[in-house]
Amino acid sequence: MSFAFLHTEGTNNKNKNAVIINNFLRQPGWNNINDVELIMYWGKNYELKDLFIKPVTLYNCDNCIRQATIFLECSYVHDLNLMILSLNKFQEHCTYLLISGDDSAHNCKVTLLTKIIEIVPMAKYMKGAFYAIEKYHTIPLNTQKRTRFILSNLLTNIQENETLFSTLRTSSDSIKDALKTIVNTLFEWRYELHEDKSFCILKNLIFNLLWNLWYMEFDTLRYQGKYQELFIFLSDKIRNLILNTFTKKYIELGFKYESSTSQTFLPTLPLTNVKQDIAQNSSKNYIQNTNEVHAQEEIQQNETKEDIKQESNNFIIHKNTFIY
Repeated sequence: MSFAFLHTEGTNNKNKNAVIINNFLRQPGWNNINDVELIMYWGKNYELKDLFIKPVTLYNCDNCIRQATIFLECSYVHDLNLMILSLNKFQEHCTYLLISGDDSAHNCKVTLLTKIIEIVPMAKYMKGAFYAIEKYHTIPLNTQKRTRFILSNLLTNIQENETLFSTLRTSSDSIKDALKTIVNTLFEWRYELHEDKSFCILKNLIFNLLWNLWYMEFDTLRYQGKYQELFIFLSDKIRNLILNTFTKKYIELGFKYESSTSQTFLPTLPLTNVKQDIAQNSSKNYIQNTNEVHAQEEIQQNETKEDIKQESNNFIIHKNTFIY
């Protein structure tokens, strides 16, 4: 990870910053960073527990900040990987519907694009979280021209693609062309994520197991007579992935979002005084940021449900697994 951390840490931080970082590391959300085996920093391997062995002081504050940033970045790598793999499965299903001549291919495309757009606010919060932590470092990464955050390229690209996907969602152009654009974009995202994964040692992501569990749940619902299109089912699953990441690794880490400046801040008071307000304010802001895409999806799903047949005999699910 030398390209991201070229500078030396010979300057001591300030006591007030050490207090803030110490409070930050006491947030309950750190218990949710359980998908990172270890990180590599300054030629050494660190487990998450190493971050909490000693209290934060002005002498080790910069080191704690950088480790905390890397652990959170790597955990976000894990979550984004899961989201992108899920979107790939979603795209495969839409492509199958199109090839088979199913009338619901258009609705599948629109719902898929809605899910992709819902990731954009998450990308903004992720980048804001990194900036909020690094703000207290004597040499913040975001102020350096020759260094970058893990995920910085991917998160930037996700945000820059928002207009493209919004246009595709409302366009009446070819479904095939839209799906081709989605395939190419997801491929680029996966490539960038693969580069970022090389800087973390993650616990095994057993996506195929998760997919099989989703399929079993979907099949059980159909057996119980609760019929719905697979893409609506997948839409709910992906939304849960996004909201789960936001709740466990943003709200419960104590991050505060200021809507007037679109900036994220660390809690500056002890945990017991701000935990409830942080959760309430952060949830409110996230919901405001995703209101439009949720409204569009609800309209689309209602239109789709009207066309669903009681039993889709020609409905086939691809069970081919990915190898990444």
